[in-house]
Amino acid sequence: MTKVKIIGEAKEIRIEGNCKGEDVLKQLGLSSSSTIILRNGRPIPEDVQVGGDDEITIIKSFSGG
Repeated sequence: MTKVKIIGEAKEIRIEGNCKGEDVLKQLGLSSSSTIILRNGRPIPEDVQVGGDDEITIIKSFSGG
């Protein structure tokens, strides 16, 4: 089971099986253009498979002025 943590939100989800990072973002309703996906503490492209004991962290990027 994969644990997914979202930085900036008090929310964690668990995902059964393997899937791509972009699928995780879709399940969360997040855009790949405004997020960074970390697998076990290291950035990964959204088309990389995640699953098993991976710990996924989603960092939402912010901008402003």
